[in-house]
Amino acid sequence: MSLRLRVALGTAAIAAVAAGLHLLLGYLSFSRLIEKDIARDLAIETQSVAKSVVFKDGRPRLGGDLAWLRSGNTVGFRVERGGRVYLEGGVLPGGDRGDWIVRERPLSGGYRLLVYYYTGEYRKALAGQLRAGLLSLPLILFLAAVMGFAFAGHITGPLRRLTQAAAALSRMEFPEPVPEPEGNDELAALARSFNRMVGEVREALERERAFTRYASHELRTPLATLKAQIEALEAGLLPPEEAIPEARRALARMQGILEGLLTLSRAPRVQLEPLPADVVLHDAWRRLPEPDRRRVALRPPAEEVWLLGDEALVAQVLANLLANALKHTDAEVELYGQRRGGWAVLGVRDRGAGVPPDLLAKLTRPFFRANHRRPGSGLGLALADRAARAMNGRLHLVPAHPGLQAELWLRPAEEVGDG
Repeated sequence: MSLRLRVALGTAAIAAVAAGLHLLLGYLSFSRLIEKDIARDLAIETQSVAKSVVFKDGRPRLGGDLAWLRSGNTVGFRVERGGRVYLEGGVLPGGDRGDWIVRERPLSGGYRLLVYYYTGEYRKALAGQLRAGLLSLPLILFLAAVMGFAFAGHITGPLRRLTQAAAALSRMEFPEPVPEPEGNDELAALARSFNRMVGEVREALERERAFTRYASHELRTPLATLKAQIEALEAGLLPPEEAIPEARRALARMQGILEGLLTLSRAPRVQLEPLPADVVLHDAWRRLPEPDRRRVALRPPAEEVWLLGDEALVAQVLANLLANALKHTDAEVELYGQRRGGWAVLGVRDRGAGVPPDLLAKLTRPFFRANHRRPGSGLGLALADRAARAMNGRLHLVPAHPGLQAELWLRPAEEVGDG
């Protein structure tokens, strides 16, 4: 049984219980109202008849106007003593007294007054009310089932799309984003969470594929070098003092490639917090080795600038940008910060040979190297670009003539800076 049908049947069952309780309570309330009405009328009629009976010579006589008793009313009376009837009037019951109520009142001289009240009409009204309620119950159930079935469509529609998308995702077929239902209820939150999950799974799979692709490609050269050195060493073609340093360089390159690949393949854990730009720049400059520190000119922002970033990721990006700049120039490197438009900017500028404009977009690709004569793995700018995007920022690479200007753009933390 489908969820939509279960919701429809559940709605009908709830409606049945509610309608049944409403019918029962209505019947009981109407019944009590009728009983009170009958008791009140019977007391009034009894009082009227008792006042109309007078005694003359010890015998009961009618002394009042009881014309209403002869007008087809549903009330009758008898005055009797010792089983003998002395007076009677009105409408009296026949053999079947099921629809009659009798009220007895003692009179003087041992007589007693019996007042009969016909309740058949009341019982018919009560039965009609019950019959009308029972006849309307199937219609109520039908309407509740139809409305429940229609309402369930609004729930099962998004769930069905989520189920189809989840089945496609299980086959590694990344679906289009699931439409989010209107409003801000649980279904909308579920759709948003699912779309985010699809994006995360897609990125994780792409990182895994990239890791496999890059590892198989980039590790091939140092492995071949290492193998050649070992074979040459085993065959006695190279002395150990020549083969071992080359093997160590190959191992070091492999280690650097693997560390970079592992960093790229992991989703960074980002904890954004307000950071003062001048402190971040000074810490990045202070972490440099002493020879490199002397080549870097630190230029903090002229005004107080706070940025919103992850402290460890910002430090990693600046370290990669500085290492890349120092590697490609022997001249002075600038490390600076400033506010530019709606962004907090941390930048590194070198005065090296620069990069042709047509290669700028490729610099953030893993293992891309514009100059193969320089040492390096080609992962520094790729890691910096990925860290910038993880902090909701950007990495800008701009020709500086001469050299290259690499800038990390992050959102400013204005509320901290203003405080």
